[in-house]
Amino acid sequence: MKKPQGENKSAEINKRLQQKLQDLPDLPGVYMMKDAEGTIIYVGKATSLKSRVRSYFQSPAGLSPKTVALVSKIADLETVVVDSAADALLLESNLIKEHRPYYNIRLRDDKHYPYLQLTLNEDFPRLLVARRAKNDGNRYFGPYSSPAAMNKTIMLIKNIFPLRKCSGKSWKKEQRSCLNAHIGLCLAPCEGRVSKEEYANMVDEVILFLQGKTKALSRQIEKEMKEASAELRFEEAARLRDQLQALQEVQKQQVLDQSGRGGNYDLVAVAVQEEQCVVQVFFVRQGKVIGREHFFMLNAEEGQEDVLMSRFLQEYYGDGASAPPDIFLNHLPAEANELADIFSAKASRRINFSVPQRGDKKRLLNLVEKNANLVLSQTLNSREHQEEKNARALEALRLELGLDRAPSRIECYDISHIQGSATVGSMVVFINGVAAPRFYRRFRIKQVEGINDFASLQEVISRRWLRGQEERAKGLDKFDFGNYPDLMVIDGGLGQLSAVCETLKELGAEKTAVISLAKKQEEVFIPGNSTPLLLPLDSPALHTLQCLRDEAHRFAITYHRQLRGKSQTASALDEIPGIGPKRRQSLLSVFGSMKGMQKANLDQLKHVPGMNAKSAEQIYDYLQGLQKASEDSKSE
Repeated sequence: MKKPQGENKSAEINKRLQQKLQDLPDLPGVYMMKDAEGTIIYVGKATSLKSRVRSYFQSPAGLSPKTVALVSKIADLETVVVDSAADALLLESNLIKEHRPYYNIRLRDDKHYPYLQLTLNEDFPRLLVARRAKNDGNRYFGPYSSPAAMNKTIMLIKNIFPLRKCSGKSWKKEQRSCLNAHIGLCLAPCEGRVSKEEYANMVDEVILFLQGKTKALSRQIEKEMKEASAELRFEEAARLRDQLQALQEVQKQQVLDQSGRGGNYDLVAVAVQEEQCVVQVFFVRQGKVIGREHFFMLNAEEGQEDVLMSRFLQEYYGDGASAPPDIFLNHLPAEANELADIFSAKASRRINFSVPQRGDKKRLLNLVEKNANLVLSQTLNSREHQEEKNARALEALRLELGLDRAPSRIECYDISHIQGSATVGSMVVFINGVAAPRFYRRFRIKQVEGINDFASLQEVISRRWLRGQEERAKGLDKFDFGNYPDLMVIDGGLGQLSAVCETLKELGAEKTAVISLAKKQEEVFIPGNSTPLLLPLDSPALHTLQCLRDEAHRFAITYHRQLRGKSQTASALDEIPGIGPKRRQSLLSVFGSMKGMQKANLDQLKHVPGMNAKSAEQIYDYLQGLQKASEDSKSE
């Protein structure tokens, strides 16, 4: 087993990065941490690069487990100096989007959410799907996290507004229109059926629709329909009537009508627990909630809600060009003023972040937060989350112990006895961080007399290993002991660990990873190191070891009590005249315990296998005498 990752790490880091750390400027900027392969694993910003970057290389005791894991991977770093904190925020955001560093907070989905692009730089604009919002003269709407929601919007627009679908690159004189024009889904600008002005009016209507201003759009279409009808343009009037009816159906689906005061804004709530983060967003247009979405953030930590909110806003809204004028939040983002300035500059209009304290917006934000917590609760209770949690704990255990890979099968051993009597050993097994009772095994110590936990452990390990070798030699399809552990955990201190290591060496299994966990101070002992490893009390690695140790202890105690109870019962039966080993075993098989026998009548005793009438009467009289003596003792 390798040395733990944290051991001598500070010396290695100082030796490798000392020069770069000494040369760090006391200026604002962005820093990029790299691993041994040169991959960027973390990007951060700082008002002072010198103090911020050096803080990572302090004593591990002052760092979180996640930061310790990050520092253990750092092989190189780069810095970029900027003029202001706002520039640092913008550069950090761009670098995170470009490199997707493993340790940065980010949206779970490693992708860009799509936008709907209205190509206003064309004479007859089209509606396209775009992966990024650009400052290219076109109009962008979104982003859309749900492909279903985006496709529904596209279909609605297709059915209501006959925008052209073709690229227009192949237009020729006397071009014949396509099928879309024949079925009324295109105004056929290729044939010159519509002027630029008329088409532009329809594009304005599409913009109103995508902005959620369906009431204003309905009034405008109704006015145009009446004008077309009055001017005897019945085909156009019929088309506008169909548009109006479709819009009215859309309006019926827009629920949660607010105070009627209108307004376009988003409401965003962050909920964090157990390194899981859910962000819930409600989209409000013209005073109506027209949709909602929830998102998951990676690398989340409780107490960092402002940082999580900042990262979400940057990831979801991009540079802010598509953000609504107001975004109401349950936590203000970190660097809120700088972020608002960046968004406002890109959108060419003021964008505000605020936390409402009262009124309709506060009431609706409470609903958003409630939904976020509900999704978070469902996530924490899901099987997938438990598997992810176990995987993170095993990876943390690998890093702390310096293992080559995360341990899949972990076995834990414990010894239980009372003053050296009825000594037993237990073996519990966890597979991928989950208890696997079907592989649990218990051992009755046969070769050790008196109190000797070291020798008892050696007997258990030896018997377990030799049974495994026998199963493998037989070529069995399924093993009870033939699957050896990736990690062995011993309940005890350095002495217990040394005894087990000695036995493993004799068995030729000295390469097996093994540690011990001492209960008093939760010290982790590692072979070849007399100084114990003290894991943080909130470490998922320590929690896994504690679960193993407690389960092994419970299993051993249960078996010990069972043997002790049988021993006491057998001792009492030895005093009954005329009862030998066979009849004693029959009585225990039928009644299970001394209490069960005392409740039995004479007829039931006579029917015990191997029993005759005389022996049954002797047993009955003896048990009744015991019961009477017990009652007399209580009455005194």
